[in-house]
Amino acid sequence: MRPGAGIAAVPAGQPELPAQGSTPAQDSMLVLPASKRVFQPKKGNEMKRIALVLALLIAGFATQSQAGVSVDQSKVLDRWSLRIGGFLTGLDTSIRLDSPIDGEGTTISLEDDLGFSSSESVPRFRLGLILGKRHEISGGYYKTDRDSSTTLQREIEWGDEVFPIDITVGAFYNMEFANIAYTYYFYSSESTALGITGGLVYASLGVGVGVAASGPGVSVEEDVNTSIPVPQLGFTVNHYLGKRFVLAGRLGYIAFNLDDWEGSVGSVGAAIEHRTWNFLGFGLGYGYTDYDVDTLSADFLGKWQYQISGFEIYARAAW
Repeated sequence: MRPGAGIAAVPAGQPELPAQGSTPAQDSMLVLPASKRVFQPKKGNEMKRIALVLALLIAGFATQSQAGVSVDQSKVLDRWSLRIGGFLTGLDTSIRLDSPIDGEGTTISLEDDLGFSSSESVPRFRLGLILGKRHEISGGYYKTDRDSSTTLQREIEWGDEVFPIDITVGAFYNMEFANIAYTYYFYSSESTALGITGGLVYASLGVGVGVAASGPGVSVEEDVNTSIPVPQLGFTVNHYLGKRFVLAGRLGYIAFNLDDWEGSVGSVGAAIEHRTWNFLGFGLGYGYTDYDVDTLSADFLGKWQYQISGFEIYARAAW
């Protein structure tokens, strides 16, 4: 039970006793009622067409692969690069916490239902290293810490609890994104580099919803604490525009099924960089990423949808 001013969340249901003769292993399994499913139907043909077009584009460019110029001869690639900046984001977050006994909970919009801000300023960085002519290893990181307190406008079922309308609840939502990626530049000239990128994002998720404590502040327990592995697949382009300006673009999409995690992630982005000096430049870009994940994990039974978009201003060091 969460602390509150004489108000507690109402249990949505009581656990059923194990069937006679069941084993401990069977008792520990997450079993949902047959009428309630956690996983949603597969994405429609639209997403499959996007993935197919992306694969055909990559295959078409790959068939025209050439030996490529060295990094020292390229105007768009550097042996080492470090990008540090700020992301002015627009956020759209939905999450659903299910019960192994009572089935699906309520899909909650953090921004609409719980009063979270839909925009944040998020610092982020990326470090990259090119090995030889074609192979780049890169990694990046950013995080968001958000909280809110609001009066509910509708009843919410959250795991094994029900929060009625007009009750004041507090909530927090903390995310950390760490990724590592490999890019193969199948085409490179002095002014252009085209590559295929694959990698993995670890999204560390911490979420809590509870009755707001009396007095100032919010006291909320952590209901979800998990790391969500999300693969990446995409296409990158870097092109020299002249007068030290470089266009950097990316396009990606992948649908996946990794044991307890099933879903998709799509992303698109473009930036204009100015290589002001040999070792330092600046950039302005726009990016959009859409995560859509269903999970049957023991520490997170439910659904997570997260869209992050916005403009990024950054400094880029290279050597």
